Amino acid sequence: MGKAGKIWFISALILFIAFMAVMIQTFRPVRNVQPEDVIKIEGIVTDIKEAPGYDIAITIKDDVHYYYINRGLQQGLNIENLRNQLIDQKITLYALKRWTIFTRDYNMGHVSKLIFNDSIIYNEIKNDSNE
Repeated sequence: MGKAGKIWFISALILFIAFMAVMIQTFRPVRNVQPEDVIKIEGIVTDIKEAPGYDIAITIKDDVHYYYINRGLQQGLNIENLRNQLIDQKITLYALKRWTIFTRDYNMGHVSKLIFNDSIIYNEIKNDSNE
């Protein structure tokens, strides 16, 4: 293998390793969420609907992010009850804070905690002092 071939091979290997690191960071599962792993978001709910994979999608007024409770329907949450309770109401949610190639502002949209009127509706945060 000539010098050009070695340079090409090393460059391709470096790019492949970088690509794999970004993919692992982007698609690693959400487990064992800690209080320092989330960001607080407040807003008015405009829509709640079922999303693929038994998820519950939440739309916040004037917010471009896609918020969802992962497998919320399997965890005992009911979309109709949430709609009746939360539509046009101010909520506080804690979304997973993680940089990925798709979430450069660190807002993944994965809801780890949902609060309405000082009442916790959903919480998957471990060691949460406000539970």
